[in-house]
Amino acid sequence: MSWIALPALVAAKDEAQTHLAQARLYMRKQWFDEAAAELEQATQTPAGATNAEVWWLLAQVRYELLDAKGAMDAARTAAGVASDPGEASQAQAYADWIETSFGLVAIAAPQPGVQSRLQLDRESLLLDPELKRFVDRVALEWTHPQPLPMQIMLPSGDYKIQGTPVRAEPGETTELVLPMGSLGQAGFAALQVTRLEVSSGVGMLLGERVDHMRPSWELELGVTQPLGAWLVGLVVDYSLRSYQVQDRGTTRQPQALTLGTRVGRELMLGGPLALRPAIGYRWGLVPGIPMACSGLNLVCTAPDLTPDPEILIYAIGSAHFVTAELNVDWRRAGRTNATGVGVRIAVDQLFGQVPDQGKALVVDSDHSLNYSSESGAWRATSLRMMANFSHAF
Repeated sequence: MSWIALPALVAAKDEAQTHLAQARLYMRKQWFDEAAAELEQATQTPAGATNAEVWWLLAQVRYELLDAKGAMDAARTAAGVASDPGEASQAQAYADWIETSFGLVAIAAPQPGVQSRLQLDRESLLLDPELKRFVDRVALEWTHPQPLPMQIMLPSGDYKIQGTPVRAEPGETTELVLPMGSLGQAGFAALQVTRLEVSSGVGMLLGERVDHMRPSWELELGVTQPLGAWLVGLVVDYSLRSYQVQDRGTTRQPQALTLGTRVGRELMLGGPLALRPAIGYRWGLVPGIPMACSGLNLVCTAPDLTPDPEILIYAIGSAHFVTAELNVDWRRAGRTNATGVGVRIAVDQLFGQVPDQGKALVVDSDHSLNYSSESGAWRATSLRMMANFSHAF
């Protein structure tokens, strides 16, 4: 052995022993997650990888964390590296017990990326108190959302998972694909798949420059993608706007389209009801912004800045929409998809601008006038109330 390499070997052994000692402390406190982390780090060292005690303790910790398959694998490794025949026999017997007493169940959903609480019901009799304890602990753990697909070893026997019968057989893998309708009562809160959303309702603009606007019909299309706990979406909104033209009655303008994005969180109110607050940003066109014009070349400003205008035009302005909204939805899951219906209330703060140069169409004619704008900035507030339909696919 090289004397130069000896310090590195000693350091590696000390590192493995440090992780092992820390793991023992965590196990006495029943902090099994922390103990598993220390032992996993120990197995990555040269000294720990061949230390039977490290692998034997890791097998026990993994079992406490309900990872029977991982416990079986660690016990087999402990038996393989143990120098003491008694220790090897004990570890091998533990691995054999798991292999002959447990069966592997692979649980999946119709769509990838789903998280859901799962209900586990034992249908067959278990005489071994340790196996009964294991099943009860799994059932308790599954009251929290579980990522799907997942694999778990259960004591051999008959079960119902979300009401669907399944049997765990030693030495076999049983596959169970749960229908979407059985994945929890919370509906979309467990569904990490793309959603198409359609909203329609009534909107109203409020502000000095838009007080001549009439309530508008709103249609919004959105695509929403869950990213962990967040919902991120792209939206397109069309408004059928009409406004009062001075001395000319009401007119409509089709150019009222906005594009944007939003991000929110979904909170369950109980049962199938979901509450989703969100914020967003959109950019688009708002027709009917009044401009008072004077002079031969029609220089236009806001009406309150021109005391005696020669002509009043209604320009198409652009605007930045800063949005806060609240959704309340009722969700229903089918076998391979899910739908939701509800209401959405949104408040938008608009920061608008009229183009520096433009053309104004003369009412009741095909003629248009060129104009230039000054002081074209404007602000308004929008209130929208819409019915909302969601479909996950």
